[in-house]
Amino acid sequence: MNYNIGPPSSKRLWPALASVIAMVAVTPAFAAPSISQVSGTFGHKATATISGSGFGSKENIAPIVWDDASGTSILEKWDGAWPDCGNSAYFTRYTTPIRGIGLPHANVSKYIAGAHGENGYDTGCGGRGGPDVMFWKSRTISSFPAYSYISFYYRADNNWVFGLGTPADENFKTFHYDRGAAPYITDDSWYTNLFGLSKAGAGQWGTSNPLMNPDMNGHNTWWEGGLSPMAGSWIKIEYEMKYTSQNNGYIKLYENGVKKIDYSGPTEFTWAGTSRTEAIGGYARGYGNPNNWRYFADVYLDHTLARVVLANNTNLANATIIEPQIPYAWSNGSIGITVNLGKFTTGQTAYLFVVDSSGAPSATGYAITVGSSGGTTPTPLG
Repeated sequence: MNYNIGPPSSKRLWPALASVIAMVAVTPAFAAPSISQVSGTFGHKATATISGSGFGSKENIAPIVWDDASGTSILEKWDGAWPDCGNSAYFTRYTTPIRGIGLPHANVSKYIAGAHGENGYDTGCGGRGGPDVMFWKSRTISSFPAYSYISFYYRADNNWVFGLGTPADENFKTFHYDRGAAPYITDDSWYTNLFGLSKAGAGQWGTSNPLMNPDMNGHNTWWEGGLSPMAGSWIKIEYEMKYTSQNNGYIKLYENGVKKIDYSGPTEFTWAGTSRTEAIGGYARGYGNPNNWRYFADVYLDHTLARVVLANNTNLANATIIEPQIPYAWSNGSIGITVNLGKFTTGQTAYLFVVDSSGAPSATGYAITVGSSGGTTPTPLG
């Protein structure tokens, strides 16, 4: 086939081509979210209204789960929690501080805790009885791509016992994605974890592995520099995930605002059905010891990247404290939130960001003084 375009053809094509180029040139670029005004009092659990532009839409305005452990039962918000078999003293549950482990901040009075205290394989409980400390939410995904944003504080016990299991590699899983209505019920799943407590990584459970190794960026399974949850302090975790069988899927894990996993590649496969499960926590090689507890707080799970956060830097990429806010109304120009201060305290300067559904945040944070009023108390929207 001859692809040469001679002068007569080019004369006919050029006006049309020029018109297309002109149209592209004058088409405005998609605008990132921009905050122009904030009203309301920034006290914990107060309400505020954010005005501006480029916020986009959010199908389910409230997050799928916001869990500050203020309820009476973890199963009020989650579809399951392990351990739930064997010695009930180790069951994953809401609790006031235990074992000398304080709260991550002063704006909560309880957290989620569970222990790898027993060997469930010896007691007939299997993973439910000690090997796995986790809680989860099931979802239906009828079309892909699909997204998730997850944020929570977590840590392990100060007296965690190392060197258990064979091999004694301190394998410590932090998130589990499964085909099915509960974790570990199929061979189609993947997880993120720490290995040797120095590397953050992602891998598969079972025989069907949708994760590339190396990934689209040429990176292998392990990323260096994961923070040790046994180091005696709470860690703020954030996940951004795109679920797809295409090569543009991703898993991004941030610890205290610093990116530690940046996987690029498929995160789904040719899995049957539409049921999926997202579980926080997971398996640890160090099961069967009563000192091996895990702790979680302020768990935010949503099926979109769109969100509002309060951060400690005018540039979100440089923030080390990032607290998700709880929206109750959302339109392209106005968002109503219930304030979640997290680690922020009265008198501090903090910065509000709106992140749209593509994951793009406001270019610059909107400064507020914690505990002060940004204007008149807003009337709840919608």
